[in-house]
Amino acid sequence: MSIYLAYVCIVQLITIVFFREYHLLVLLFLMIPFSILLLNRKWIHITYCLVSLLVTSLVCLYQNQIINAPKPKPAHLIQGEIHTTPIIDGNKISFTFKLKEQKVMVVAYANKQSDMSIFQRRTIDDFCRLKGEASQPEANTNPYLFNYQEYLMYQDIQWIQTIEPKSLNDCVQGKMSIIQKLISGRQHVTRYVESKFNENIEGVINALLFGDRTKMSPHVESQYQIVGIVHLLAISGSHISLLSLVTYFILIRFGITKESSLILTILIIISYGFLAGASASVVRAVIIGVLVCIIRLLKIKLNLMTPLILSCILMLTVNPSYIYDIGFQFSFVTSFTILLTTKRILSYQSWYAKALFTSSTTQLSSLPILLVNFHEFSPYSIFINLIYIPFITFIILPLCILCFIVSCILPGLSWIFEGLVTFLIECSNKFLDLCMQLPFVKLVFIHPSKTIVLLYFIIIFAIFYFMEEKNDQIKFKISLYSFFFLICSHYFFPNVNPVGKIVFIDVGQGDCTLIKLPYNKGNYIIDTGGIVQFNQEKWMKRKKVFSTGTDILLPILKGEGISNIDKLIFTHGDYDHIGGAYEVLQLFPVENLIIGDKLNFGKVEQERIDLAIKKGTNIQKVSEGFSWKVEDFNFQVLSPIKGYVGEENHGSIVMKAKIGDKVWMFTGDVDESGEKSIISKYENVRSDVLKVGHHGSDTSTSDAFVRAVAPKFAIISVGANNRYGHPKKEVIDRLQGTYHYFENRPSWSNIL
Repeated sequence: MSIYLAYVCIVQLITIVFFREYHLLVLLFLMIPFSILLLNRKWIHITYCLVSLLVTSLVCLYQNQIINAPKPKPAHLIQGEIHTTPIIDGNKISFTFKLKEQKVMVVAYANKQSDMSIFQRRTIDDFCRLKGEASQPEANTNPYLFNYQEYLMYQDIQWIQTIEPKSLNDCVQGKMSIIQKLISGRQHVTRYVESKFNENIEGVINALLFGDRTKMSPHVESQYQIVGIVHLLAISGSHISLLSLVTYFILIRFGITKESSLILTILIIISYGFLAGASASVVRAVIIGVLVCIIRLLKIKLNLMTPLILSCILMLTVNPSYIYDIGFQFSFVTSFTILLTTKRILSYQSWYAKALFTSSTTQLSSLPILLVNFHEFSPYSIFINLIYIPFITFIILPLCILCFIVSCILPGLSWIFEGLVTFLIECSNKFLDLCMQLPFVKLVFIHPSKTIVLLYFIIIFAIFYFMEEKNDQIKFKISLYSFFFLICSHYFFPNVNPVGKIVFIDVGQGDCTLIKLPYNKGNYIIDTGGIVQFNQEKWMKRKKVFSTGTDILLPILKGEGISNIDKLIFTHGDYDHIGGAYEVLQLFPVENLIIGDKLNFGKVEQERIDLAIKKGTNIQKVSEGFSWKVEDFNFQVLSPIKGYVGEENHGSIVMKAKIGDKVWMFTGDVDESGEKSIISKYENVRSDVLKVGHHGSDTSTSDAFVRAVAPKFAIISVGANNRYGHPKKEVIDRLQGTYHYFENRPSWSNIL
C-alpha cells in the first residue's frame, strides 16, 4: 500500500513544483517515476499516478487562477467578518478580514492605551464596518528576506487595509461555527497564560501547549534556531501521540468501549489541532493521529509509512502551497527519515546510541531545507539535541501541562510549578548562552542554487538507501564521501569564487552598501542604515523592534556566504547610516571598524564604537590620504581632514575605489562645500559609478561635482515616498542626459 502511495505522492510533489516554476526540467523529473513503472509494468501504479497528475494539475490551475486574478482595491469603508484570530503585538493589531468578494489583511495601530481595550474585545467571526486606506504589499527589494507579498498571495490576499483604531468599535459578534469557537478558544487560553504567568515562561507554555510563539523572547528563539533545536518549540507528532494515548487510556478506564474511545479520541485530536493553531506540522500530526485511530477501528494492518504518505497527499490536495511551508518541509522530511531508519534505530542496544543515530539522521535529512532558508548550520546541533529533546519532552512539557492545569483548578498552588519551570528555563537559557560562545557554533553557507539543493537530496537519499543495503557498503561509503565533498565545497565556495559583488541594499531612507571582493579577499560594509525608534510607552512596544541590522543586513550577509566582516565603515554618525550597526556588531564578527578622524563623536556613533571595543573589534580612524590595497583593488579616502571638527554631513568619509574594471565613488552625506573641497584637492575624481550624496538632497551633488566626477551611473539610496522629498528634482536634472541613475532600486549590483 505504501509503495502505491509513495509513487502518487512523488508525482504530486513534482506536479506542484512544475506549476510553480513552469520549467521543462521539472517535466523530465516527472517522467522518471512513470518510466520506472513502465519498465516494471506496474499498470495499477501508473493508473494511480495518472489520476494524481490530473487531480493535482486541476487543483494547481484553479489555485493559480485565483491567486493571479487581480482583486479590486477596497473602498475606504469596508464591511465583512474577521476571518482569523486577531494578533496583538504592542500597539498593533492585525487579522484577515473577509469581504464579500475578497479577503484583505487589516492592520491598525493604537494611539492611546484606551484603544487597546477595543483591540482586546475583537475575535474571530466579528462582523465589522471598518474605515481605512488600502495599499498593496510591497515586493521584496532585497534578496534572502522573508517574502511577505508572496506569503499573502498564497492566502489569496492582495491588499492591506490600514484602518482607524476606533473603527473596530463598530463590530457585532457573529454566530460562530464549532471550528471558529475552537479557534477563538485558542485566543482566550493564550491570553489567559499571558495574564497568569511571568514573562520568562508565558512564551514557552503557549509555544509547547498551543503552538503560539508570539511571546517567546526573540533572543532565545534565535538561539534555539542557531543550534538547531527550534523544532522542539513546535507542536508535533509527539504531542498528538501523548494526547491520543492519555485520552484513550482514560476513556477505557471509565468503561467506555474501545470503538467509542477511538471515535472520541479522534474528535479530541481534531479539536486540539485547532487549539494548537493548525500549522502545517500540527495538521500533519492530527491527520496521522486520526488515520491511526481509523486503522485501529477498521482493524487493518498497515505500516506507519502509509498514514504519513497519505497525510502528505491529503494536505497537498487541499492546499498545494503547503509544499513551500518550512514547517511542512521539516515535519515530513524528519518523520519520513525516522520511519525509514526505524530498523536501524531499533538495532542499537543503548538508548544513547538510538538517540544519537536518530538525531544525526534527522539533522542530515533536513540540512538542505536549513541551508536554503537560514544559510547556517551548527555542527553542535546533533549533540545539543541529545540534551534538549529529553529535557523539553520529559521535563519542561509535563511541567508546563501541570502548571497550566493547576493554575485553572488550584490557582493558589500554581506558584510552585511556575517557580520550578522558571528556574529550569533560566538555567536552559544560560546554557544556551554558553553554547553560543563555542567556536564555530554556526557555519554560514552561501545561498545554494536549485542544482546544489537537488544534489544534496540525491546524495542524502543515496546514503539512507545504501545504509540499509548490507551488500552495498562500498556504495554507502561513496555516498558518504560525496556528501562531505559537497558540503565542504559549498562551505568553502566563497574562497574560490572569482566573482565579486557590490550591492546597494534597500534600507529605506538610509545608506548601506556591501562590497564583496572575489575569492573572499574582503567583505566591506559601508554604513548599515537605521530606522529611528522614538521613545514609546511599555504597552506600545512590540515583541521584536525592527532593525535594518538584524532584519535586512544580516540575512543578506548570510545569504552571500559571509561569516565575518573585514571592514565596517561609518561614513558619519547619523542614525539613518549607522543605526543598524549596533545589532551587526552585537551578532556578527567584525574585524575592523573604520570611522572618520574626528575630535568629537555623537551619542549614537560613540555607543557603537564602545560596543565594537567591547567585542574586540579594531578601531581605525581615517582621514584624507589614507588608502589600502587588496591585490588589484584600490581604496582611497578623500575626506574628511585629520582631526575634523564641524557639521556631521560635511565630515563624511568620502571614498574612491578601483574595483574590477570600474572606478566607484562613495560619498556618504557629504555636502556641497565638502564636494568643493574634494574637487580643489584632487586633480582626478572621475568615476564610473557615483553613490549620490545625502540621498539626492539639493545640499549635495552640485553641478561642479557632477562634472568633475563625470559618472556613467549614479546610485541614489532613498526611501520611497519619504518626507524629505528626496531625491530632489534639481539633482535628478543634473544626473539625467549623459548619466543613468537608479532610484529606489538599491539591490542593483555590479558583478566584478
